[in-house]
Amino acid sequence: MTFARDSFHSPDDLALASAQGQEYPEDLHYTFPMRSLPRAVLFATLLGVTACHGQMVKPSHAGLCIPCIRGDMSFLASDELQGRGSGTRDEHLAALYAASLFTGFGLEPGGDDGSFLEKAPLPNPLPPNVAGRLEGFAPGPRTETWNVVGILRGSDPVAGKDAILLTAHLDHLGIGPSKNGDRIYNGADDDASGTTAVIELARVFARAARPPRTLLFVLFGSEEIGGYGNRYFLDHPPLPLGRIVANLEFEMIGRRDPALPQDGLWLTGFDRSDLGPALVRHGAPLVPDPHPTQNFFRRSDNYSLARRGIIAQTISSFGLHADYHEPSDEISRIDFPHLTRAIASMVEPIEWLAQTSWKPQWLANGRP
Repeated sequence: MTFARDSFHSPDDLALASAQGQEYPEDLHYTFPMRSLPRAVLFATLLGVTACHGQMVKPSHAGLCIPCIRGDMSFLASDELQGRGSGTRDEHLAALYAASLFTGFGLEPGGDDGSFLEKAPLPNPLPPNVAGRLEGFAPGPRTETWNVVGILRGSDPVAGKDAILLTAHLDHLGIGPSKNGDRIYNGADDDASGTTAVIELARVFARAARPPRTLLFVLFGSEEIGGYGNRYFLDHPPLPLGRIVANLEFEMIGRRDPALPQDGLWLTGFDRSDLGPALVRHGAPLVPDPHPTQNFFRRSDNYSLARRGIIAQTISSFGLHADYHEPSDEISRIDFPHLTRAIASMVEPIEWLAQTSWKPQWLANGRP
């Protein structure tokens, strides 16, 4: 999730400010590959995690594969991926991992040249104000970022032309300034948790009867440095943008928010559209964002989509914990029972949204 310390600027605004040579208005971090990932370690980790997805496990929590959730988190937030820095080899490895799972689920590829990967160029050279923020982070070339796009085609020839878009961002901060002897900013909550949610939802829906509407499962690259992945997706969508009925972004759902009276989730921009209330009526444990002064609606990939007219909102349970954008955002801090319940709680509401002919609408003054 992209945040500012004192004020917020959207990913589109960040890129625009950089291109115009203005002071970059965000205290962001950046990373590049610092060392080669040991092949033996990577192979062993991938083998263990992907084997989990291949096992037949007893369905529970709306058919979720609980070992798979833990396995995906363990890989994505591992030290071996070095924090999945935006536009780095480590982000690319995370994308390849997700693409391999989508292949196994039997999804249709929606990326480049019949693959699940969508390669997006990054500014080369980086705008000076962005490059200046790289001090203290591992140096190296960064010229491209990667999205992962999987499609579960709708069963109805008419309704199948419309799609529900489920998204998260792959990247995090990578290797940066040492804090308590740790330089790896793992990004377990931000946003390995959301990426894991999209992967697991893809697995659940791919093994069930296809709904009438199409489901798009998309993981964006380089959210942390200005949303380059999502903006490239918007310019190169697998279907017309006007056919995207709604977008739900999953962002930082790995820990409970103590601001909520009970375990649950909140939705950014709850009062901007009628999507949230409709999902609640069909079982989603969603409440309005309890941190309105933080302007979270504008702080993730959903915002660029919303500016294109798509009903796009973010699901989260971020409780403003102190591990945000720190090396301490590690898997040991993840509340796995909460994460599992969070993913499971959205299966039936999303299933309804993929089956109904109803379409959400912006409310008065809701569209950005």
